[in-house]
Amino acid sequence: MKAADSLAALTSDLRVGTVAPNQALEWGTVMMSAFGFTSAGKAELVAARVGLPNFRQYAVWEGQRMVAVAALYFNGECANLMSAGTLPEARGRGAQTALLAARIRDAAAAGCRWVVAETGAEAPGEPNTSLRNMMRAGFELLYERVTWSWHA
Repeated sequence: MKAADSLAALTSDLRVGTVAPNQALEWGTVMMSAFGFTSAGKAELVAARVGLPNFRQYAVWEGQRMVAVAALYFNGECANLMSAGTLPEARGRGAQTALLAARIRDAAAAGCRWVVAETGAEAPGEPNTSLRNMMRAGFELLYERVTWSWHA
């Protein structure tokens, strides 16, 4: 995997860092909003992971406003990148690249030998920015799988 330091830097008005427990609900709200989920209770559900053992949450702030989020799960020598999203108005400014770099660095510092992630595949006319960010960071595609979803 490429060194995290080789990834592009954030624009100067953004900063990346870890999320404190008192920021959990804001983190959950940004994550759900980034994916278009606005139903009551969803932000609280994901915010409950902040501070749990083996989880670490990250955010990108524009001034005092959280605009992008992500998480890292540690499992022995393996770290799993998860829960990454950026608010629509903040996209295209390097937030997810910075979150990738921060999580990769922290996984390496924790002694992880592997870092894994999942995202959707690209289809004709449907690019996947997350997949492209991961490939630029040095990830290798290992396999594709079918994901079933239920719609009421």
